[in-house]
Amino acid sequence: MTQSSPELPTPGAPGPFGHKLRKSFLFPENFTQFNHGSFGTFPKVVQDAMIAYHQHAEKDPDRWMRRELKPALTKIREELAELIHCDKDDLALVTNTTAGVNTILRSLQFQPGDRILQLSTGYISVEKTVRYISDSHDDVKVIDVPITFPLTGQEILHKVEQAILAHKQLNDGSRIRLAMVDWISSVPSILHPVKPLVELLQSHGILVFVDGAHSIGQVHVDLNDLHPDFYITNCHKWLFSVRGSAVLYVPRRHQHLIHPTSITADYKTGFEAEFSWAGTQDYSSLMSISSAIAFRKQFGEDAIIGYTHALAIQGGKIVADILGSNSLTPDDHQVANMVNIRLPLNNVDHPKATVQYFMDTLMDRYNIYTPTFKHGGQWWTRVSAQIYLELDDFVRLGNIWKEVIDELNTE
Repeated sequence: MTQSSPELPTPGAPGPFGHKLRKSFLFPENFTQFNHGSFGTFPKVVQDAMIAYHQHAEKDPDRWMRRELKPALTKIREELAELIHCDKDDLALVTNTTAGVNTILRSLQFQPGDRILQLSTGYISVEKTVRYISDSHDDVKVIDVPITFPLTGQEILHKVEQAILAHKQLNDGSRIRLAMVDWISSVPSILHPVKPLVELLQSHGILVFVDGAHSIGQVHVDLNDLHPDFYITNCHKWLFSVRGSAVLYVPRRHQHLIHPTSITADYKTGFEAEFSWAGTQDYSSLMSISSAIAFRKQFGEDAIIGYTHALAIQGGKIVADILGSNSLTPDDHQVANMVNIRLPLNNVDHPKATVQYFMDTLMDRYNIYTPTFKHGGQWWTRVSAQIYLELDDFVRLGNIWKEVIDELNTE
């Protein structure tokens, strides 16, 4: 395995990453992907492997479904277990993070008086699932911890601890049963102090579900060290597998509590058996995880993570400088591969300043896209760094955003 340098490319030292890798993906010549974080993308070799699995299954569906599928899924769980440091039998393959969150929340038997703690910056689909559990159970309520960045990791921990202590002071017989914790939040994209959060919450007897949708492929994951009660991550975001591929972690101590959202004939035959068959479907997206891992091994995890992190930090500063603005997080250790840049609108309530307007303008006029959102009374855009990008791309992006913002500021 080649452990390449994470240094950004220069004419004299181009390195293995940057524009030369565009040809490994399916991008057209006139398109630059700045939003890897939303839906990911995959190399051509991964797509080729997915298609090969699809064709293999069609040649003899019975042989594939009845004899070959489960061993193939086991092999992928073994590869993932090696990558994220856990027991393969604690892993289940699911289609996406939303499915994994629903699997856990709809399996747990919540009782009257149970409370679910979550941070206000959690992903909207997760937040809505928590609301559904509250709405569908008698006296199961949500404790929201308000978070507005910039905040340090220590300040996040303090806010969570204060919420726990405030609940205990109620002395009303209720208990915080479960806490939802982001590893890397979506919007704004912030790398959270996940291990201290897990330790803090568990010290109060609270189950911790780590939403790591953006984690695998973006940061090093060691579940043997983290010890969450539950963990979910999308392989199709930052690991380069095909969309519809994710992995759910449930340690053996909790497996008796958890069942798939789709119950099959394998109900109560064991955790592995229940999750190995989700009914008749195309499993080729899950099969693509293996080829994605193989693609990454030619560079090494350290090199990929080092490059994309350095590019996010330096590229974010370039965009912010062009805009005369700033990034949301003053501490570089709160940034992984995505950086949030403030859009310096003179009037943050400008009638055109909407998510829809920004999306349409970027896509239709410039053929690019970076998500926009409002946080702390300001507009921000989230930019993703990836191995096929270079600093010149961030210069171009900064100049495009400057045109858009200058136009609004002169109206």
